[in-house]
Amino acid sequence: MGGNHDKGVAEILDAVNKVLAAQKAPAVDPEILFLGASYDDLSQYKPEYLAQIAVTSEQEIRNWDGKPPRITLLDPVGVEIGGNPISVLSVTTGNKPFLYDSVMGEVTALVRDIYLSSHPILYVHENEPLKLYQPGVDRSKEATVSHIQLHLPQLSAAASKHLIERLEYVLGQVRLAVQDWKAMLLRIDSAAADLSYLRVEDDQLEQRDEALAFLAWLRANNFTFLGMREYVYSEEGDSRELKRADARGLGMLSDPDVLVLRQGTDQVTTTPEILDFLHGPDFLIITKANVRSVVHRRAYMDYIGIKRFDENGKVSGELRVVGLFTSTAYTHSVKEIPLLRLKISQVIGNFGYDPESHSGKVLINTLESYPRDELFQIGTDLLTVFCRQINELTDRPRVRVLPRIDRFDRFVSIIVYVPRDQYDSIVRGKIATYLKLAYMGRLSIYYPS
Repeated sequence: MGGNHDKGVAEILDAVNKVLAAQKAPAVDPEILFLGASYDDLSQYKPEYLAQIAVTSEQEIRNWDGKPPRITLLDPVGVEIGGNPISVLSVTTGNKPFLYDSVMGEVTALVRDIYLSSHPILYVHENEPLKLYQPGVDRSKEATVSHIQLHLPQLSAAASKHLIERLEYVLGQVRLAVQDWKAMLLRIDSAAADLSYLRVEDDQLEQRDEALAFLAWLRANNFTFLGMREYVYSEEGDSRELKRADARGLGMLSDPDVLVLRQGTDQVTTTPEILDFLHGPDFLIITKANVRSVVHRRAYMDYIGIKRFDENGKVSGELRVVGLFTSTAYTHSVKEIPLLRLKISQVIGNFGYDPESHSGKVLINTLESYPRDELFQIGTDLLTVFCRQINELTDRPRVRVLPRIDRFDRFVSIIVYVPRDQYDSIVRGKIATYLKLAYMGRLSIYYPS
């Protein structure tokens, strides 16, 4: 037994090893197969149960043919948690980024309870014991296999079929995003190069340079690229049109039927917001797609539109980029992020505070703690108004409601301040209900802070 477990887990796995030895299955290694499982989870099972599941898990790994992901839902005979039978979900596939969190996102969206989870990454070689993957060790002739094992309340045949179908779709999206990752970086580089050679007026130089800096910042591991697609823009009189280009989309947008924008209840190729952007002076637009990501984490995807220009400097189209800002985008100072730093500088200038004064420091704190997704989308004038009201709450905490209505009525984003001692889940529910009625809409998502 290795030293990677606490004492309680080690004792449980030792007991499982004894059962396996008695069953003449000593080659099955529960320390590998239950890697990452907690003591609280493992202690719900008899050693005989875990031994039975370990044997099945080893068989699942060996039975994967190295092609599409192997997804199974098995009901181990006699295995129960609190008197309730369980189903064991196994997902075995070649190792790649985003597998575990994407699978967990789908399972937790469909299933209420997860009794146990483990995710060993393995070297698998025929007729040899399974070995744990170790970064830096060259085993180029052996397959690197990801095996995700989740224990769930026993599912009906219909629920099992639906879950497997959904996971097949999710893993397909993971594969598209990962296999096209380098191509997406190259396409970003191409768009940035074109923009850098674009002739612009002197009063647009700073904005262009910030746009270029922002694209470089995205590429420096601050954005998870999930899809890209080129669009062609045409304008004739008052008529404006955006249609899909012939070039193949990348990642999740390689499927031409996938649309990430919605107007009302309809999925659409473009919206008045995007057309307005293409007709206006900005080089980039940063907003939200109307589709949640099924890769990496469950959140509405971030949408970045990049203007494309012809040889005469006329707007010719859009490179549409969807994905998710990484954690660094939320932890870096706003003064370090291109585009945001320019917006922040303008807001600070609107106040005219000495940055070393009390008021100046309060303003900086307000801007640093302002919801980062909102900062990317809000205009400087409205942000200035909101910062003034937030600053007043520092000395006099009270209820404040700060709504930002999307210019094209796609959504309303509302920041509600409530004194800490007056806030709980009941209050949150009442606030949500009131705002849904006030705006005649539905609650998409909320973030308490």
